Amino acid sequence: MAELTKFEITKLPKLCVVGKEIRYSWEALEDGDNRLPGFWNQCINENIFAPLEAQTEHVFDNAHVGVFLDWYLGDHDFTYIVGMLMKPGMTVPKGYVARELAETDVAVGWNKGKFPGRGAQDSNHQLMAQALKENGRTNANMKWCMELYNCSRATVPDEKGATVVDLYVPLD
Repeated sequence: MAELTKFEITKLPKLCVVGKEIRYSWEALEDGDNRLPGFWNQCINENIFAPLEAQTEHVFDNAHVGVFLDWYLGDHDFTYIVGMLMKPGMTVPKGYVARELAETDVAVGWNKGKFPGRGAQDSNHQLMAQALKENGRTNANMKWCMELYNCSRATVPDEKGATVVDLYVPLD
């Protein structure tokens, strides 16, 4: 059972998500063909974060992120970027992509639980939707959503085996 252990609304400044991307099918994902963990493993094995972390003056947050984009284009696919949040002015390494995120109010939720398979994504979004409703906010027109993996919270399970995945959702 997952739980939302923190919920807040804050302003996210203009940023860029910089990293590696894949374009993937919602239908395949929903049918159980989840290639996102393999893509994460590939990015970790290729150490894609090193050239971003080296730009210390442009790193907004040293956590690794997975950002969902472009699902509203009408082709039943989405873009997923594994990377980091960077301040404008950063250098985009060869073979990487950069996508700008406009300054916006965001809801930030910490989802704590055990997440086999797609559990983190499904649970995060359900818990966030309920918290938004309870706080009288909406994200009906969001163009992206982001999972932020803070190294200690997301990678070191507690005594019950639970970890925490942060979810950032832009608000209307």
